[in-house]
Amino acid sequence: MHQPRRTLRLLVAAPTLLLALSLTGCGDAIEDAVKNKAEDAAKSEGVDLDLDDLEDGEINIDTTDGGATTGKLPKDFPTDEVPVVDGEILGGTYTKNPATWNATIEVGEPGGDKQAAYDEAASTLGADVVQEPVDNGTSISGVYATATYTVSLAVTDSNGIVVNYLVSPK
Repeated sequence: MHQPRRTLRLLVAAPTLLLALSLTGCGDAIEDAVKNKAEDAAKSEGVDLDLDDLEDGEINIDTTDGGATTGKLPKDFPTDEVPVVDGEILGGTYTKNPATWNATIEVGEPGGDKQAAYDEAASTLGADVVQEPVDNGTSISGVYATATYTVSLAVTDSNGIVVNYLVSPK
């Protein structure tokens, strides 16, 4: 019953610890030791935590219920049926039951053309429109369907033009 709470604590604590370590300027040996300790502690809680690419800004967490990544699409994201736009992948999450994926991709500078970014993302999907796009001033969002998945697509412009995909099986 307390497993999700423990997992959440690990998801927050490990990156925070490593960020603090990187800010203090400790040597590589100490940094590696802390990474290994964090990964071992996570593993003892059933969480696969990969901090080897931390210097590149990438963190990969895999639990029995799902996971999170930075710098790449989440594990098993269905790109064969849900293609995504080109851009800087900020991060993603996934859950196993129910299966869902979320991916966030920055495609432009702040103040860019949010509508053009939405139109490109929607056309890249090549999916049927389930809910027509709505622009509420802050974001444009709509819902699409492929043969297997429902895709909620949103584009915002708060700190840059960002495309967000929320994918779930039909």
